[in-house]
Amino acid sequence: MKQWYKTRKKDPFYIKAKKNDIISRAYYKLEEIDKKHNLFKNDKNILDVGCSPGGWTQYILKKNPKNKIVGIDILPAAEQIEGKIKFYMMDLNQYQLIDELFTSNKYTFDSIISDIAPNTSGNQFIDQTNSYDLSMLSAKFIEKYLNKGGNFLVKNFQGEDTEKLFKFIKNFFDKTQYIKPAASDKKSKEIYILGLLKK
Repeated sequence: MKQWYKTRKKDPFYIKAKKNDIISRAYYKLEEIDKKHNLFKNDKNILDVGCSPGGWTQYILKKNPKNKIVGIDILPAAEQIEGKIKFYMMDLNQYQLIDELFTSNKYTFDSIISDIAPNTSGNQFIDQTNSYDLSMLSAKFIEKYLNKGGNFLVKNFQGEDTEKLFKFIKNFFDKTQYIKPAASDKKSKEIYILGLLKK
């Protein structure tokens, strides 16, 4: 058995997710951030970028089933959220196609969230570079599709490009900050960037 799997099986958030029929432990990361910053008050239109398997979507729908969610991922969504959201199985690297689709559907959102991550290679530099590229593609939705006063949340593996990503996001919001939820592995380079109240 791989060491990673052995460690994960002892993780309290992993155990809690299994016990409560939660799709993934990522659910608790978003729950913690939302409880502090109240990202999903009232009925909202939300874009979940890289939504598979669906932990974040599951949290949003549990908080308020009237929230309307559009999800994008290269992988299928979990059965628990199928039919409850508008899901597009698309590669984020095909941003132009997604942009055309969103424009034709006249989509706008009150919140855009992205827990997207690349397949890890074990090479820290490559993984951080790929993470930056995906995080930046997620951030490209802000200008055109996020409503004024809306919020943005994205994951990134910390590296030399993280500050550049932060500054890009900061341009659009009244307040921008880094967040490391308790459910994030303390040894992981994973960090979240939160933009509040789009200008």
